[in-house]
Amino acid sequence: MNETLLWSLVMAALALAIIGWARYSARKRKEQFQAEGYSLISALKAYSAWVDYQRDEPLSETGELASPEPLARARAIKDASFPGLSQHMLRLLQTHGRLVEYLWRHDMLRRAQASAWRPAWQDPQYQQIRGAQDDLIEEMIDLCQEMIGDRAREWRRTGTDFAFSGGAGVSSTQDPAASA
Repeated sequence: MNETLLWSLVMAALALAIIGWARYSARKRKEQFQAEGYSLISALKAYSAWVDYQRDEPLSETGELASPEPLARARAIKDASFPGLSQHMLRLLQTHGRLVEYLWRHDMLRRAQASAWRPAWQDPQYQQIRGAQDDLIEEMIDLCQEMIGDRAREWRRTGTDFAFSGGAGVSSTQDPAASA
């Protein structure tokens, strides 16, 4: 009987050790995934800042313009850890291509006809390209935050009406205009 009890205790300790190791490993994987998510978010924001810096600067380095470091870093992180963002990254690369084309034309206009040139931030075409790019970057950041669990969960379909807490006796079924 003592031998059976001893084996049971050894097996229980072994099971607890395995469970503890599994939880520790899962937590470490989650922390690593979150760190990679924050790196992706940082790279996307750095790319956005890079674009803002480039908009009215004379173009000189074609290599940096074709594949800026923050965009290359975002692509590498996406490839390694966030394959679900592939379509979003493809769309970002397409908007980057349109932006580069715009910046080249804008720079040539500045050099050829300085009087006809206007800052990019005043150009509706630049605003349209940049707006689409910013919207896409924000969407990617939101998705990344969801994937890494960094987004507060919203209450959905609770069936509870919280409208009573902010009004002076107005329920959500009552028309606010009728009560005035």
